[in-house]
Amino acid sequence: MKIDATTGTGAPKNRPSVLRRKLARRLAPNGHQAIAQALKTGGITHVYSLPGNPVYATLAACVEIGLVVVGCRSQSGALSAAMAHNYQAGRFCALALCSPAPGVTNSVTALSDAMSNQWPMVLIAGVVEPPEPGQKDQGTAPLFQSFDGARAAAPCCKAVMQLQDRAALTASIHLALEQARSRPRGPVFVEVGLSVLNARHPDALPAPIPKLSPKSLPKPLPKPRGSAQWLSGSHRPILILGEDLRWGGAPTPDELCQFRALLEELDLPVLATDMGRGILPDGHRLSVFLAKEEALQNCDHVLLCGADLDWRFSARSLLGPEVPIDPLPLEFEDLLTQLAAASPEPRRTEWVDCLARTHAQTLVNLRQQAEADVEARQMNLLCEALARWGPENAVTIIDSGLGLASGHNLWAVHRPFSRVTPGQNGTIGVGIPFALGAAMQQLQLPVEQRQWVVALVGDVGFGLSASELETAQRLGTRLIVVVADNGGINGPSFQDKWFPAQSPDIVRYGATVDYAQVARGWGARGVRVHSPEALQRALSQALTPAMLDDGATVISVSLADCFGKAPADESGA
Repeated sequence: MKIDATTGTGAPKNRPSVLRRKLARRLAPNGHQAIAQALKTGGITHVYSLPGNPVYATLAACVEIGLVVVGCRSQSGALSAAMAHNYQAGRFCALALCSPAPGVTNSVTALSDAMSNQWPMVLIAGVVEPPEPGQKDQGTAPLFQSFDGARAAAPCCKAVMQLQDRAALTASIHLALEQARSRPRGPVFVEVGLSVLNARHPDALPAPIPKLSPKSLPKPLPKPRGSAQWLSGSHRPILILGEDLRWGGAPTPDELCQFRALLEELDLPVLATDMGRGILPDGHRLSVFLAKEEALQNCDHVLLCGADLDWRFSARSLLGPEVPIDPLPLEFEDLLTQLAAASPEPRRTEWVDCLARTHAQTLVNLRQQAEADVEARQMNLLCEALARWGPENAVTIIDSGLGLASGHNLWAVHRPFSRVTPGQNGTIGVGIPFALGAAMQQLQLPVEQRQWVVALVGDVGFGLSASELETAQRLGTRLIVVVADNGGINGPSFQDKWFPAQSPDIVRYGATVDYAQVARGWGARGVRVHSPEALQRALSQALTPAMLDDGATVISVSLADCFGKAPADESGA
């Protein structure tokens, strides 16, 4: 019989000695290491952060365990880059860490973006805990950065977790990851106290992620109305495609061909959100996103896949009261099965042709309307130039108020999920961080499969996030940033529309800023262009293989110089 060293009595042979238990506790991972291990077993590969106390040690533990840690220049930039990384990957594999207090408040806008777009995200923050009851410091002045980050983040998050139980750290991190991934997807804020981070965690061993309880899981999507021959009574159906389909996995080339063939067989026109475009290429006859009003007012059946009937689709106000609305599966294989069961009768060629004509005429009308607005016309011409001279299969990002309107209409999308925009919030300043995250995801692909990342940003958006160019350059990412320099918010004449004459410049910039020189200051390659020909040369040069090792390229486009002439002057030039 084995003798217990502490009591001298017999003990079961499988019971560890006190000395062994103390040794195991001493050698057990601390909270930083336990978090890193939980992230790795939970499928996370990349961690974005503006490092600070107390997460320096957490990030170091992430590096030690083999995770890729991206040191960013701002907390909002880190979160935005992680979101774009996930969207391009089609799965939740990147998250962010931040320090307390200002680290949390600086992250709130990006959390709000993730919430409104229903993108999976987890933000882990260290927190300075107040003294426990009975401690000598209780009741003294607040500690440095003792801030209730959970309360600040809660309105912008799907869930908030404050981890103070030292025995549940690993399970709690796994639960946060699962909550972020489950529908409706969204951000989860996790606040971890210093006592938990500094404690030892003997139970922090690789373990499967716990499944959410049935009550917290989303209900299965209902099947479309009717039998296997559903749509048989629909003369004017429309399919609304959105970016939420992204999380159902990347479709294979064969699945995309099958999807397009089924739509063509059904004569089923498609309205796609900005980020839902490319599943059906913009040039396809069934892609009629500019005929949105005509389609919604006259359709007799709406099929939803990865999008809601929100403000982008007039919040249902254009639909007739009796129009059925049916959701379709978000898993691509299931979606194909549903479409294959639909009836191609009655034939809908006339309906499709009507919407195609409206789509084409709307584009003509938009171009004509822009001729009366100098700034709108300039941005139209820039987006047409990017569509003409940019790489067709690039990941394209738009971060500009005018650019969103012009790019939506004139910068075509050819590849699924290759267009990224601010989404539901319209947050300006995310373009460069989005480009960083998208380019980081491209580095995970074989060299022959990597695509260029091209971001169109306004002068406002550039100023808000230019510092992340250094991050992109440091990490050797492959991206091009085109700065639309129009001299102010929505262009110099925008001030005259809102402010009295003789007002000081408020939304019009007085100084001519050389954004290419600013970019060079951050380590990127910077080029300033003043003509369409110079823009074409700059794009061509940036896309050459020789530029791959130069990292990020910024092309600053003076819209007034490049596209400022009136149409009558151009004809005689």
